[in-house]
Amino acid sequence: MDILKPKLVWVDGRCYRQLPVRKSEVEREEEEEFIQPMKPRMRRDEDYEDTDLPVKHQGDKFFIAKSIPKDMIKFVIGKKGATKKQIEDSSSTDLNIPRSEDIKDDEADITITGKSISSVVKAYHRIENIVEDMRWRFAEYTHFISIPMNDENIAEKYLNFKNDVLRTCRGSRGISESIFVNPAELHLTIVMLTLLTKREKEEAAAMLQQTKNQIQQLLDGKPLKIEIKGVEYMNDEPEEVRILYGKVREDNNNCLQIIANRLADMFSKSPFGRKEPSDDPNNVKLHVTLMRGRPGVRGYKEPFDASQILEVLALMTGFGTAGSKWCGTKHTA
Repeated sequence: MDILKPKLVWVDGRCYRQLPVRKSEVEREEEEEFIQPMKPRMRRDEDYEDTDLPVKHQGDKFFIAKSIPKDMIKFVIGKKGATKKQIEDSSSTDLNIPRSEDIKDDEADITITGKSISSVVKAYHRIENIVEDMRWRFAEYTHFISIPMNDENIAEKYLNFKNDVLRTCRGSRGISESIFVNPAELHLTIVMLTLLTKREKEEAAAMLQQTKNQIQQLLDGKPLKIEIKGVEYMNDEPEEVRILYGKVREDNNNCLQIIANRLADMFSKSPFGRKEPSDDPNNVKLHVTLMRGRPGVRGYKEPFDASQILEVLALMTGFGTAGSKWCGTKHTA
């Protein structure tokens, strides 16, 4: 994106410049505490024989177009064209890849041409494998599905908790007002997603919309009530905590956990989610981040001493109705 000519986005009659924003190591580290990415399954050669792909035929040539995110073009080409050549040689095909300056949108079509359906399909899936693998290795999370936890009752008791911690534990290493999450930003993250193009965003939104009826049936017309009670930390000693989060309980016959698991499983089977499918009834760890260490060297969080919080203070109990906004973007315009 040319930062001198940013994309313009209109929201409620106002025009915003959408600039590229890189996610900090702080955000990435926090996500990785709870989400273990799953490496995509690579197709084997025998998977290429039978296909429902729309391969076209003209004369003695077969061809098909493969749309991929613009940012993935460089991985298909490889250093000095080495990857492109390897795909062409191994599948007996020719790849027509547009130049970056000719790509107008956020994705591009690679045209694959060969002398047989199987060769074209083989190259198609080789490109698909590369894109999925590079998405898993390098692409950052861009969006999330979450439930806002900014109910007035919860926010009020969170502020009481914050004041109690600052009053009682200010002498503990790393404890300061700056490491507390803004009450308006309290949320319960269900799924982290990597959506690289407009089409992927639309597909993810459609997938979420498909679950609407299932969610409504589970709720049976009742509000989703959630309680935050008690604190926990992950993979640290009490004196070396980087993230302190609130434990989530619910009063809806485990309805929230069921919804969260279904959404996580659905997106994990798509290219957009990077969490492995699971039959674990607690597959999604329901949590609300309350405190996170200050950014240190290279953006990683500096640990703080939470032992006194864990020993002395009981976390607020906020019992309220969760909000209805279930989708968010990791970076706002």
